[in-house]
Amino acid sequence: MAEFRFKKNSWFSKIENREDALKVIKDTSTAFIAIAILQAILSYFFGPSVLIDAIINAGGAFFLRRFNSRVAAIVLLVVAVLSVGITIANLLGAKLGTGTNILMAIIVFWAGVRAVEATFKFHGRFAE
Repeated sequence: MAEFRFKKNSWFSKIENREDALKVIKDTSTAFIAIAILQAILSYFFGPSVLIDAIINAGGAFFLRRFNSRVAAIVLLVVAVLSVGITIANLLGAKLGTGTNILMAIIVFWAGVRAVEATFKFHGRFAE
């Protein structure tokens, strides 16, 4: 009898081994590259401050993917936390920049959380 298996979703599933950690690292770095590209495009309309965020996200994504870097994951998470904070402040009436899309900020935050979790497990529990 054939066995039916669900495909693991790296955004929400438990990281159970080294391969899972690598998949989450790859997927989150891809997400940060996509965000960086979007920010680079938006910097044309909103100014150079958005381009700085794009450069930080692109650089962090590169080091995350190339070196499975815990430092890059932490930097990306810190930037994501700041993004969530700025977005919430802007929604409450502050004029702190361009962030007003709470859904995008939450997605970026979750990608940062997963990147940190995956890199620490990759270099810790699942290190060879």
